[in-house]
Amino acid sequence: MNYQRKRILLYSVLAGLFTILLLLVSIGLNSSGYPLQGSSPTPALIPHQVDAQIVESPSQALVEVYPLVEDKPALSVELTPAPPLLEEPKLPEPSSVTLNTYVPLPAPPTASAVKGAVQSTTRPTPLPSKISIPVLNYHSVTIDPGNVVVISPAKLAEQLAYLHDHGYTPVSLATFISLIEGEDVEAAPEKPVLLTFDDGYIDNYEQAMPLLAKYAFPATLFISPGMNNQEGYLNWEQIKKLQEAGWDIQPHGMTHPHLPRLSADQQAFEILEARKQIEEKLGTKADVYCYPYGEYNKTTLKLLKDHGFRYAFTIEQGNATNQQSPYLLKRHFINGEEGLKSFIRKLSTRD
Repeated sequence: MNYQRKRILLYSVLAGLFTILLLLVSIGLNSSGYPLQGSSPTPALIPHQVDAQIVESPSQALVEVYPLVEDKPALSVELTPAPPLLEEPKLPEPSSVTLNTYVPLPAPPTASAVKGAVQSTTRPTPLPSKISIPVLNYHSVTIDPGNVVVISPAKLAEQLAYLHDHGYTPVSLATFISLIEGEDVEAAPEKPVLLTFDDGYIDNYEQAMPLLAKYAFPATLFISPGMNNQEGYLNWEQIKKLQEAGWDIQPHGMTHPHLPRLSADQQAFEILEARKQIEEKLGTKADVYCYPYGEYNKTTLKLLKDHGFRYAFTIEQGNATNQQSPYLLKRHFINGEEGLKSFIRKLSTRD
């Protein structure tokens, strides 16, 4: 290659390099936001800061928005305020109401207690005062050492004498009910006591009846008619004579069963048949019950209530009061092996 051609080739290379350099410079200036004069605007590919828009948020903070400069109009970003926090639900206050089966709680203040309200002329009925009466629970009256259910005639005579000498008045079942219900009883005794005998043993007729007759003391006898005429138990003729002597006769189950072991129908028969036979044989009301073995359950209590029994006696120890359930009246078991001091302590009990 001759010298002339070499010079032309060199100039061509230099011209190309210069052109490339100019292009690089032009691109660099446009990308920095300073376009060359006469050049067409080239879209910027990176964001640049514009006047910040203030958007209120829940915290009132200032937020700067940076739109992208492209071939589309700048987009502004709006922050949606967060929804208000829900209030935590308030739980109801625990009730202060308490249950008391037999003594109702005093009623809350009425509108008449509010200042300026019209005052009512009706006065609230006061709660009844507590009435407490010892009920003594006897069984057999004979001599049987070591048997706590049996009391000797001599000990029974001693106890009856103590009642007479110390101002106690044995009352009939009707008088007991009137007293426990707070009714006005003419010449109500100062120290009433109810004498009860369970099961209907023949010695109640042979031994107890003459001892009580000495003081004209009444008593209440709970019998199981299905056991009448059996050995050691009363018959209807003897029961009638006890009634004539001032004894009240009431049901103790037809056959002296364990009531909770029976079905509802079986319990109903035991309770109602005993009442039916007593009322038919003696012509008196028999609506006070005594639980055989002192046992009962919810079915027993419901049957008594549904069939109109007024009261029922348990073997739970203590005085009978007007604040007990009418179907759960307490009594004092008379232990034939105990002495007179124990008997006196039971009379002094104040439930």
